[in-house]
Amino acid sequence: MAADTTTKKSFLVTHRLWIILGGMALMLPPLAIIFQVSQDANFCGTWCPRMFFPWRSGMTLGEYFSGWSRAYMGVALVFGIVITTIFAGRYWCSHICPIGGSMEAGSRLVPRFLKINYSGVPAPSFRYGYMLVYMALPILGLGSLCCGYCNFATIPRLFGAPFAEADMAFFLRTSGWINLGLVAVLGVFAKGGRAYCNTICPIGAIDALANRFGPKFGKRVGVVSNRCNGCGKCSEVCPTWAIEMKNGEERGRVASIDQLSCMPCRECEKVCPTEAIAYGKPEA
Repeated sequence: MAADTTTKKSFLVTHRLWIILGGMALMLPPLAIIFQVSQDANFCGTWCPRMFFPWRSGMTLGEYFSGWSRAYMGVALVFGIVITTIFAGRYWCSHICPIGGSMEAGSRLVPRFLKINYSGVPAPSFRYGYMLVYMALPILGLGSLCCGYCNFATIPRLFGAPFAEADMAFFLRTSGWINLGLVAVLGVFAKGGRAYCNTICPIGAIDALANRFGPKFGKRVGVVSNRCNGCGKCSEVCPTWAIEMKNGEERGRVASIDQLSCMPCRECEKVCPTEAIAYGKPEA
């Protein structure tokens, strides 16, 4: 890992929570300033990042791409996220996304003894298994997980409920209660607040693939193995349980980061006592 390992932390590390809160203010009710550019109110409609890419039973090619044109801002958002991830890492997920950010922010208010530890769940296997079901159901004509159970709709409605009757009514339906339960169990009450992001968010799944297969183009969070003392503090604070302690051939336990789950929140970098965690260009 070729990286800058100086003690001075970057703005993105030291002010991450404030950046998350800023993203929430810009993209969630009551402000939702970003969406006013296209006369939208939230991620639904032209900003939808989830509905346009699954293929539905009986759909023609023209109908498929008309969905892309209807959600043109969502298409631009997803492609922008992927391109940014290839060259810099998953900064959308870790710093900007108001959906994952709000769940993580909420989890910080929950006492530790109430939090659920999902680190035993094999996140990539679960995530892409869910993604397969997400993509297959519409093709088979068996329903869809695209809109009815969508975190990009649930979180804005949750923030908008005090201001709009339609948003409040959403949580009086069965699907609303299920969505709220998923946000609570996999978000607010999850250790790190990111179990939803790490297991059943389709955008997170696409972004994670870009993160895994794009390291040769840009920087990633990695381990300077000859500095790692195997203390495990990085693994303990990782919200996506992307860090595993492994036995090295020449040294004892060393940290290993799975880029299919890692997002550059760099919480691990904050707690590493030997500065063995660094953001930089991976070694060839």
